[in-house]
Amino acid sequence: MHVALIVDEERLLHEHLMLNRLSIGLIDEGVQITRMLPEELPSQQVYEGEQRMALATRLEYPVRVPPWMRRRRAQRLAEAMEKSLPDVIYAVGERTWPVALELSDLLRRPVAIDVWKAKQVRRVPAGRSGHSVAAYLCPTAPIAASLRDRVGHDLVSMVPMGVAAPRDARTIMAGPEESITLAIIGSGQDLPAYRAMLGGLSRVLRDLPQAQAFLELRGPHEHEIWRLAQRLELLAQVSTITDAASHRPALLCCDVLVVPEREGEMRSLLLEAMAGAMAVAAAADPALDFLVHDQTAGLVEGDTAEAWREGLDRVLNRPDFARQLGAAARDHVLEHQRSSEQVSRLVDTFEKAVAGDAISFARASS
Repeated sequence: MHVALIVDEERLLHEHLMLNRLSIGLIDEGVQITRMLPEELPSQQVYEGEQRMALATRLEYPVRVPPWMRRRRAQRLAEAMEKSLPDVIYAVGERTWPVALELSDLLRRPVAIDVWKAKQVRRVPAGRSGHSVAAYLCPTAPIAASLRDRVGHDLVSMVPMGVAAPRDARTIMAGPEESITLAIIGSGQDLPAYRAMLGGLSRVLRDLPQAQAFLELRGPHEHEIWRLAQRLELLAQVSTITDAASHRPALLCCDVLVVPEREGEMRSLLLEAMAGAMAVAAAADPALDFLVHDQTAGLVEGDTAEAWREGLDRVLNRPDFARQLGAAARDHVLEHQRSSEQVSRLVDTFEKAVAGDAISFARASS
C-alpha cells in the first residue's frame, strides 16, 4: 500500500514526534509513505527527527495560494507522484483538506481525513464537498459519535492517538515540601477558562511557595492571559513559554499537568504526560473520554476560581493522591494509547478505504 501523508504547519509544529513515530510504524508494516509538507515552514521548524525520515519521499507544497492557483498546486503534486501513485491520501491538519480533495480529484484516489478536535466535526468536508472522502479518523469515541451523526456510521473510524511510553514510571511529587512543578498547556482560545484556572491557582500557590509553573501562552488571548497572571501576582511562580511542543522534555519532567480549556483537543503531549505518570488536573471535557475523574485525572467541573482552587488543592496538597492519579493514567496509556495500536487501526482503515468498503470510489488504473 502507498499512502500520501499530507500535513499542515500547525500539525507539524505540535505533533512532529507523533507523526514521525506514525510514519516509521507504517513503514515497518510495509506501507510506502510519501510525505507532503508545507514549503513555507521555517527552517528551525524542520526538526532533526523529521530530517531523519529518509525512508519516506518528501514533497513540498505551498499552503497559501490564490483560489485560481489551487488546481495548479494539486497538478504539481500529482506530477511529482505520477511514477508511483498513492492508494490513499491521508490529510492531517485543516489546511490540508482542500489540497487533499483537489489531489484526489486529479488522481482518482480516496481521501482519509484526520479529525483531532471536537470543533472540527462541523467543519469537515462532507456530502458533495467531501465526495471523495472514504474515511474520517477520530481519536476518541465521543468525537467519533458526533461525527457519525453528521456523515454516517460507515465513514468514521475510531483511531486512538498513540504515544511511546517510558519503560519505567517516574515518581512524581518526590519531595513536595521542597519542590512542586506544574505544566499548564492550552490553545489560548477560552479566556474565561484561564481566568478561572489562574484565579484558583493563585489561591493555592499562596500556601505553596515551593511550587513553580510553566504556562504555555499562544493563541488569540496570550497577552490577556499574561496580564491576568500579572494582576494575580503569579509571575514570581509562573514562567511563560510560547509553545509547549518546543519545551516537551522540560514539561514532561513536571509533577502535574494542568489543562484549563474544554476544547476537545487531542494532544500527544497530554498522553505523554500520562504515560510518564504525571498527575493531570483538567477541565472536564466530554470529548476526551480517557480523562476519568479521580481515576486517570482530577477533573474540574465548574468554570469558577473556587472550583479550580478545590481541584488544584486536591492534587497539589495530596501527594499520594497525585501519584495514584499518575499511576492510573500511565496504566491507561499502556493499555489503550500505544503507537503500535494506532498504526494497526490506521492500516485497517486505509485498507477498507482502498477496497471501497467505506465508500464507492471509482479508481483509475495506475
